[in-house]
Amino acid sequence: MLSMIAMVIKLLIGGATSYLLSSFAIKNISETDHLKITAVGVFSTALFSITSQIDGAGPHVLSAGGLLFIIFLSKTLSSEMKNSQKILFYSSTIIGLFIGFGYIFQGIILSFLVYYITFNKSDLFSILVDDEDDEDNEDEITIK
Repeated sequence: MLSMIAMVIKLLIGGATSYLLSSFAIKNISETDHLKITAVGVFSTALFSITSQIDGAGPHVLSAGGLLFIIFLSKTLSSEMKNSQKILFYSSTIIGLFIGFGYIFQGIILSFLVYYITFNKSDLFSILVDDEDDEDNEDEITIK
């Protein structure tokens, strides 16, 4: 009975995290993509919660099979999404994996990190672009 209560709590936290992450990160997200992101977060949380309880002391064969199934499902469901929505989709899957295995605090921290990256992606990518330009200029200086 206690394991069922823990699973319900994991499902609630996984569903809330994937729903809130996709709601706050992208403002004009379509309903179908929002539903896909939330559903895959809840599904991965449930799948890994069940496999970790069933396969608790074993070699985790069920968890590896569940991971392959989630990868295949994520690839097929995200084929028509934009790149920013794909980032949220795959991160929601990974966050669901963490929460499903019982690492709730780490999953919540990871969701804040993904939110920060999607919210400040222009600043982060401008740093990367500026570094590449500086390296090209340094190469030209050393050649002369």
